[in-house]
Amino acid sequence: MSDSVSVVTGQGRLAGRLLDDGGAVFAGIPYAEPPVGALRLRPPQPPRRWEGVRDATRFRAAPPQTPHPLSPPGAVYDEDCLHVNVWTPDIRGRRPVMVWIYGGAFESGSATPPTTDGQWLMRGGDVVVVSFHYRVGALGFAHLSGIGGEAWAGTANLGLQDQVAALRWVRENITRFGGDPDNVTLFGNSAGASAIGCLLAMPSARGLFRRAVMMSPPIARIYAPATADRLAADLLDALGVTRPEQLADVPAERILSAQAEIVPADMGVRALPGGRAWGPVLDGTVLPRTPLQAAAAGDTKGITLLIGANRDEMLIYELMQQAGGSGPQLDDGTLYDEIAGAVGAPAASALIEAYRAAEPDATPARLRLRFLGDHLYRVPAWRMAEAHTRAGGTAYRYLFSADLPVVGSAHGMEVPFVFGGHDKSEGALSQLYRDWPGSAELGHRMTTAWAEFARTGDPGWAPHSPGAVQACEFGSAMGFVAEPPASTAAAWALAVNHPTVPEVRAPMHD
Repeated sequence: MSDSVSVVTGQGRLAGRLLDDGGAVFAGIPYAEPPVGALRLRPPQPPRRWEGVRDATRFRAAPPQTPHPLSPPGAVYDEDCLHVNVWTPDIRGRRPVMVWIYGGAFESGSATPPTTDGQWLMRGGDVVVVSFHYRVGALGFAHLSGIGGEAWAGTANLGLQDQVAALRWVRENITRFGGDPDNVTLFGNSAGASAIGCLLAMPSARGLFRRAVMMSPPIARIYAPATADRLAADLLDALGVTRPEQLADVPAERILSAQAEIVPADMGVRALPGGRAWGPVLDGTVLPRTPLQAAAAGDTKGITLLIGANRDEMLIYELMQQAGGSGPQLDDGTLYDEIAGAVGAPAASALIEAYRAAEPDATPARLRLRFLGDHLYRVPAWRMAEAHTRAGGTAYRYLFSADLPVVGSAHGMEVPFVFGGHDKSEGALSQLYRDWPGSAELGHRMTTAWAEFARTGDPGWAPHSPGAVQACEFGSAMGFVAEPPASTAAAWALAVNHPTVPEVRAPMHD
């Protein structure tokens, strides 16, 4: 019996691989021309046709990036990265399609196993799973149109433009893999969720998806053109070039080194007022509105949302700082100053009091991480659901609160549960999931909810009503919980200047 399976796409015939436990995978399919040479730092171009049968059994390189402590060992990176992967139960039929967009602070990430493996979600949910690579870092988000003149018009947010190109490929080809192009759900974590928020606001992405799952979405971290212009100019200076055209000849390794030198290493400094990093730019054309502005205007109401965050978002960074012997040196005064600069003095005092009451023995550094978790992920998730539903859309809310060993419900820890592969691969994290007695039940519950949302638009609980307090809890406890919790909600209602605060603020619950 052959272990291969073949389909014909708009670009040519592919040979994929049958999987031992059922289904098939088609890997490394080009959805755009390689962004190299003259196409480096340019919008994605349609892929060329090929003759014969193209091998689609091998996963391709992730985009150029500097590996971090959680990067899989042996990962391969290359500028020729614009490829899509498809896992399907059967090339016959018309199943819901779930398209994964990876996170990584818009500087790293991968669409290939073990970071992403769609086979268990594909089988468990009876859905077609898609992942793809998009450009990150300066190669994906350097804002050159502001400093390069007319020759660089249209080059903003290249990483987001890659995503639109991938979704167009899905729209045009997914029926050949057994998928339904009229029932496409995006799902993504962290920067991937922020990207989904941007896609909701982008005219070029309209009609390419029906539903969206935003997991820990830092949607407030979108930069003004002036900030992005200064960052791009500093990149050129760091590389010793004077014009954007010269970047075509600079080795990718030098660009990676330079892009790291000119942005803060600390996640909090990047995200707080005055910070900067590589990521989406409100350029006015590719991205004309922020996700919250689009939601408030009713632009997103035709898309059903599933949106939430994790209880212990930033505590993973505490572990990383301890392991590396680094981290900010804070006392109570500097903590107050930083939070007050972000959300105003009344909110700062109330938030610190609430965090301190919940963790009396916490250091200022720990309280800062609690604030940043709210600031970056939990409050934006709540306010996105509020804006979307107040404008007539439907949203379902959740909170991930698993008490996993060591890491708790830290940032990204829900992703393996959603994919259903939390206990399948090797490594420290897989062992951690296997050691926690609630893993099997929680994994089944999350995979089922996410797949059912993709199938019907209903994950299994009541949708959010504006001003409501309840979110579905996925963790050691199963049920519903106030989110944000009552202990911090009143304090966050005092926030000013926070990028998610609407001009007319919706009241948060008491």
